[in-house]
Amino acid sequence: MNKQNTPSESRYSVSGSREGQVTVTDTASGETIRTFEMDSGVVVRETFLLEGGKIVAASQKDRAVFWDLTTGEEIRRFAQRIYGFAHDESKFFTFETPGSKVCLYTYPDLTFVCQLSENTGGPEFFLFSPDDRFLAIRLTSGFPSTDKNYPRRNIVKRGFISTKLFKIQDCQQITEFSRLNIRRIGEFSADSRYYEIPENFITIESPLKKARWRFDLTTYQIEEI
Repeated sequence: MNKQNTPSESRYSVSGSREGQVTVTDTASGETIRTFEMDSGVVVRETFLLEGGKIVAASQKDRAVFWDLTTGEEIRRFAQRIYGFAHDESKFFTFETPGSKVCLYTYPDLTFVCQLSENTGGPEFFLFSPDDRFLAIRLTSGFPSTDKNYPRRNIVKRGFISTKLFKIQDCQQITEFSRLNIRRIGEFSADSRYYEIPENFITIESPLKKARWRFDLTTYQIEEI
């Protein structure tokens, strides 16, 4: 999974193994600072450095664990996989089963905020806007995958791909964007005014024309670049 896991600025990097270990390394010297143990033999899927590198977090398929980097002590557990944090680390999102629900939570108190969508494929790619007001997720059948297949998706007989845009301040899916049936993940402009889409056919606008587009996050209108 291509993750926008926006860690805090830190002298450390963090990585996870397929055996359940989480390793923190000094990026300058290459020295291993700490190694944390999650469930043995279970793939570590996401890793995070939070609060300026003071807190380490990691996710496996159905849980997340937080540790204090200085003391090495476990701080708390969260009974879901965390996919990614906003740039300011105030919110994160999960994908919950049953129901195939994308849900939003606050950090550091881990409080449920809202459900953003349901009955979708699992997250494959995602991006928070620079101002953390919007979240784009490409949802694909076959995700989340099993540990055996991770990071590849599970094999499915029939599948779908759909990119959704959410205004997370209001917990709203932007339906004007969903109607465009865009599959490819794009990127947000630096000022968070637009969501820019790579070359693509948008049949609502021009069924025969492949072009680059941008979706205005103020007016919810699509326009060719």
